Amino acid sequence: MEDRPLAPSDPLAASPPPPPFPPQEETFPWEQPGLGVFPAFARTLAMLASTPRRAFERMPVTSAFGRPLVFAIVVGWIAVLAGTFWNLLLRGWVQELMPWAGGRWGELSAMARIAVAMTAPLWLPVGILVGACIAHLFLMLVGGAKRGFAATFRVQCYAAAPTLLAVIPACGQLAGVVWSIVLAIIGLSAAHRITTGKAALAVLLPLLLCCGCIALGAVLFGAAIFGALGRHG
Repeated sequence: MEDRPLAPSDPLAASPPPPPFPPQEETFPWEQPGLGVFPAFARTLAMLASTPRRAFERMPVTSAFGRPLVFAIVVGWIAVLAGTFWNLLLRGWVQELMPWAGGRWGELSAMARIAVAMTAPLWLPVGILVGACIAHLFLMLVGGAKRGFAATFRVQCYAAAPTLLAVIPACGQLAGVVWSIVLAIIGLSAAHRITTGKAALAVLLPLLLCCGCIALGAVLFGAAIFGALGRHG
């Protein structure tokens, strides 16, 4: 029997596989023109929460830093305001439960804390830029800076999304920080087309070095104190 071509309406006709994302979403919704601010913000958060690797793989690597930076400032400001609110509300309970957890931040007045939180849009960009520079430096050291500083900076901005968990009292801030670190590792790996191991080294090495310096300083300070007590004992 002679083969006949399948008609377009034939249920057996092969259809091309659907694209991983709709054609109109070739970038983060936050950067798509024509979308409202709130829908774009919500859809970007949902994308980063559900399919972060695929989201970062399609992230445009351009020098247009404005919208990613605004996104990071918005989520960071919300996180700072929420953290300050819960800290002021629960500080009495925390000091009773963990009296050692006060420190310098515990000595600040309520007005000083509120002032720091309200001025967050002024100092958050500096922190984001410094964090991106440090991450990119360590990416270069491990041979992972494949697509330039623009990719690292954009990942740094969008990886700040989980800090919004600070709106949850008690464990929200810690969970947000941990998730942000994981998201930064995924983002650097996808954006620079490198292994997860190299991305993890670029993110975790600065933290380990910082913790090591703090531990070394504490040991040296303790040794100095004990030495002074021994001389006067």
